[in-house]
Amino acid sequence: MDSGSNTSDTQAASTANGGSSGSLRQAAQARTSRRAMLRRGGVVAAGAVAGLTLLDQRRAQADDFGTFVLGTSNNATHPTVLGPHTAGQTTVPLFHVNGGGLSGTSTTMIVDGPGALQGKALIVNGNAGGTGIITSAANGSRGTVGLALAASGGHGADAIHAGSDKGVGVRASGKRGGVFNGTAAAIQLAPSAGTHPVHGSKGDLFVDHNAHLFFCRGGTNWVKLA
Repeated sequence: MDSGSNTSDTQAASTANGGSSGSLRQAAQARTSRRAMLRRGGVVAAGAVAGLTLLDQRRAQADDFGTFVLGTSNNATHPTVLGPHTAGQTTVPLFHVNGGGLSGTSTTMIVDGPGALQGKALIVNGNAGGTGIITSAANGSRGTVGLALAASGGHGADAIHAGSDKGVGVRASGKRGGVFNGTAAAIQLAPSAGTHPVHGSKGDLFVDHNAHLFFCRGGTNWVKLA
C-alpha cells in the first residue's frame, strides 16, 4: 500500500473523528446552556410570580406606604394626612368627593365611628376665624324637600350637643327660628345656679335657682313671668 495513501487516509479519519468530537462537544454545551437558561428562567419566573402576588396583595389591601386602590377595601395602621404642597397656597377645595352623578338613592360618603364610649366618627376643627362645617341644601326639581342637616340619636343618645366658651351655642334664623317638639316637653330652660344677671339683652329668658322664669326687656329691665 502506498505510504502517501495511508497518510491521506489517516488524516481523513483524524479529521472525521475530530469533527465528530467537536460536534458532540457543541451539542453537549448547547444542552447544558439550555438547561442553565431554563433553570435561570424558572428562578426569574418564580420571583416574578412572587413579586406580582405580593404586589397584588399590597394593591388589594393598600396597607401603610401602599397605594390607595378604588373599588376594594383598603387597610392602614397609621393616619393618612393630606396637606397643601406649599404653605399659604390657595386651593378650593383641597379634597373633593363628588356624588352629584349618583342615583337619587345613593350615598356619597359614610363615616363610621369606633364602637366605644370615647370613639368619635368625625372631628372637624375650624381654625381661628374659620368655620368648622358648612352645609346647604335645596328643594329638588320635583318638589322633594331639601334638608341641610339631619341629626338623630338612637338607644337614648342625644342628637346634637353644642357649646361655646363665650359666643352663642346655637344660632338659627328662618321663617321660624326654631321649631321644637318633644314627648316630655317641647323645650326646657335649665335653671341657673344663681339669680338672673344684672344686664341682659331684649328677649332673654332666664330661669333662676328658684325655678322662676324672667324675661328681659333690655338692660336691667327684667320681668318675672313665673
